[in-house]
Amino acid sequence: MPAAERQTVHQTSTARTAATGSYQGHGVHAAPGVHEYTVDLVRAALPDGGRILEVGAGCGALACRLRDAGYDVVPTDLDPPHDWIHRLDLDDPQWTEETRGPFDMVVCVETLEHVENPRKVLRSIRSLLRPGDTLVVSTPNVTHPHSRLKMFLRGAPFIFGPGHYHQPGHITILPDWMLTEHVRLAGFEQVTVTTGGSTWFEGPRRLVHRIEIALLWLIGVRHRADSGEGICTFVTAVAA
Repeated sequence: MPAAERQTVHQTSTARTAATGSYQGHGVHAAPGVHEYTVDLVRAALPDGGRILEVGAGCGALACRLRDAGYDVVPTDLDPPHDWIHRLDLDDPQWTEETRGPFDMVVCVETLEHVENPRKVLRSIRSLLRPGDTLVVSTPNVTHPHSRLKMFLRGAPFIFGPGHYHQPGHITILPDWMLTEHVRLAGFEQVTVTTGGSTWFEGPRRLVHRIEIALLWLIGVRHRADSGEGICTFVTAVAA
């Protein structure tokens, strides 16, 4: 794919999706609660601190949260909005002295749905880690009841489809079982799947959403979240 075309399709959520809030002046371009839950997972895996590579850093809100939590973070993004965020095209990674490690963890939050070949990306990430180091990765949860209803009604899960293909560039659908297998085959073990994050609906739309979820629950379409509504799938794994 030509570079210009890849730039059009492969966008991180930062450039194209409205912010759901901010942290230290940096827009949070992820579902509400996703960044907070990511920090919880990082703390559980690295309770004594460590060095982290963040891929898909966007505007830098999550990197700032992780730094405030005591971690040494090297943030990267396809189109960095700040000079302290390193440029990195995950579809064609050019590792530099700053981005090749070693790292104790790689955090890849709400990014794999934007790349052309998530298996290749996961293998590249694995090459940066030593045995025993950790990966935290997330992607939209296409098995969430709301997403399953969207798939039934219009043939595409929540935040996927023609309206999301170019902007924000959601080009790769990864159900939890597929993401888990990709992670295992990339050279990771001790794979744990959890869900976190919530929709950004407010007012009447929020009420309609709650009624929808209740009706889906009554007919057996149910989902147990680990944090929030579980609108995003998280995988934590250890490099083998």
